[in-house]
Amino acid sequence: MKKKLTAAIMSMACAAALLAHGGAEHVMGLVKAIGGGSVTVETVKHEMVIVLLTPKTEVLRSNVKSDLKLVKVGDRVVIHATRNKAGKLEASELEFGPQKELAAAHK
Repeated sequence: MKKKLTAAIMSMACAAALLAHGGAEHVMGLVKAIGGGSVTVETVKHEMVIVLLTPKTEVLRSNVKSDLKLVKVGDRVVIHATRNKAGKLEASELEFGPQKELAAAHK
């Protein structure tokens, strides 16, 4: 009985951890275009990914709260996004800064 209870608790804990991630996707690469409520990123696989920006999108530069106006074409970014009802990516967080700082923040 004790083993079954422990197994059930562990299963629920794992499920909760997966749900907490919320199906978030990470988009990493170089900004190719920004404006009109979205950012286009060229990933390391040379794919162009468009991510919508919302008023709730949190912008960080080198792990410090920043302003979206400071993000420029050519900046390296890591974007945490989820798919909206239309299936498009919406950014909850956009981080930009030197490559090694971004890489260290996401290990």
